[in-house]
Amino acid sequence: MKIFSKIWSNLLLTTKHKNGLYQLKYLQQPYLLQVQKKQQILWPQQTGAMYYRLLPTERFRLVEVQPRFFVQQYLQEFAKRVSAVVQNDDLNFAVITDTHIKFADSHSYYGFNGLQHLTEFLLLPTLLPLDFVAHLGDVIDGSDNAITDQQFLRVVSRTFTQQSCPYFIAKGNHDDNDKYDEHTATHKPSFAQNTFFNALWQPMYQQDTLLKVSARWGVGYFDKDEVRVIFINTTDVPFQLDQQGRKKYDSKLVLAIRNGQIQEIIQILEKSVNKKIIVCGHANLVTRKGQNALEYNGKAMHDLFKAFNCGLKGRLVHQAKDTNFSVNVAFDFQNNHSGRVVAYLCGHRHLEDQFKIDGIQYVLLNVSALMGRNHALTTKYNYWWNRQKDQINEFSGYVVNLNRQNTLLRIFGYGAATPRRQFSI
Repeated sequence: MKIFSKIWSNLLLTTKHKNGLYQLKYLQQPYLLQVQKKQQILWPQQTGAMYYRLLPTERFRLVEVQPRFFVQQYLQEFAKRVSAVVQNDDLNFAVITDTHIKFADSHSYYGFNGLQHLTEFLLLPTLLPLDFVAHLGDVIDGSDNAITDQQFLRVVSRTFTQQSCPYFIAKGNHDDNDKYDEHTATHKPSFAQNTFFNALWQPMYQQDTLLKVSARWGVGYFDKDEVRVIFINTTDVPFQLDQQGRKKYDSKLVLAIRNGQIQEIIQILEKSVNKKIIVCGHANLVTRKGQNALEYNGKAMHDLFKAFNCGLKGRLVHQAKDTNFSVNVAFDFQNNHSGRVVAYLCGHRHLEDQFKIDGIQYVLLNVSALMGRNHALTTKYNYWWNRQKDQINEFSGYVVNLNRQNTLLRIFGYGAATPRRQFSI
């Protein structure tokens, strides 16, 4: 049987096949061979590296995503700098956002570098006393075909589950593959309704250390003493198709929080009395002027946090033109006397910013994916960084610290990020 399996694997690698996925053994490890018109990709199913070849060449190339030596050295120095300031009994967690993983060997923009940045980021739990790690969304760029991006999501999931630190992955507006769909002839969805959930959230929610009301909405939280960190879903959009089979809502463009998720967040808040709370999501809820920053219910969510901070009882009502996003929920925070939502951390905007609205400190984190100067979508912030492949500013990531007295929030950045931001809360 082993001999037959080896012969079958060799045949798959040396003969032409229709587009699709084929199981085989490569270097004595289980792989999926993805066959496309112009290239083939070898996806590891347990451990092992990724390989690809551009047809008609015969040679497979290694996809370089393992931590680089110079990055390991740099992160060791970064960890020493952070260790000198933080304490083990502080709240400490690491955050990366907007990796925009794409199947491209790009030296100036999105590509394999996003996955490499993630593997390097996950060195931090071995260097610092972290309570958990988090990815704040846009795991993939969502511009590759469905098979490729589904495999990327599975690789990312294994990358997180194979390390020992608790983790959370928020959903970003690129993670439903709508960017790919808009460039197809039919514009029909390449991802099913539960593709992201099955690949990333289902294994994530199996962690004993991750607290939750349900696994339905992409919400969860971690506790450390009197501090709670809540993750919410700003890409909470219904999967509905029109008569042509096209999605009614483009997740890339419609950022939203729906009634059901808000009800679940209320349940968590009602059990969070007298706690200091940090909320994390992909996109900011409001602008620095306090206006709605999502298509639906960003300001409503912010107002709910404000009501919690004030210990109020009432009903949050918002009648949207699209009833899928109307809100009508009751809340009772009268038992809360000292609990506060003190900060909201997010990515999405591909820059750094900070502002305080109604006593809640908003902190925006920079994109991890490489954004070189010579690209139209590169933000002014990343243009200023002049980010370069194989340089320290190629990547970015953060360690978040809340001191034992719960009075000082510190954000330590590495790579294309501010080295230290500090906020009194």
